[in-house]
Amino acid sequence: MPKELYFDISSEYSGGSLFRVPESSGEISFLYNYSVADPKTGEVEVFDTWYTSFEAFWKALTKEKDWYYRHPLFVHPEQRAFVREQLKGANWSIHPDKKWQESHQRQWKKVLEDPGTYYRGPQAS
Repeated sequence: MPKELYFDISSEYSGGSLFRVPESSGEISFLYNYSVADPKTGEVEVFDTWYTSFEAFWKALTKEKDWYYRHPLFVHPEQRAFVREQLKGANWSIHPDKKWQESHQRQWKKVLEDPGTYYRGPQAS
């Protein structure tokens, strides 16, 4: 069984795709393939980080206090209710621009409500 896009998110200087990867043992792992750009040099570094669960990935992602101001591109339908609940605790007012707040809220809403097939994301191999 090939890896499956599970979560995709970006920001101005970083972004990545989380894939659900079935192991031959029957276990499931999660591979986060992401890049980070240095705004001063323009250099981009690409990384792979493995997680044992979506929860472990989520904990790492949400260490940033403003994680919800990233730009979500895809959330697997299995995790949409969970992410929706997490967004209820978001402090949108940390960014003073109301239009900026609304723009990000609309993007999360779109990702969490649109059909799971609207965004194919990077091709899994």
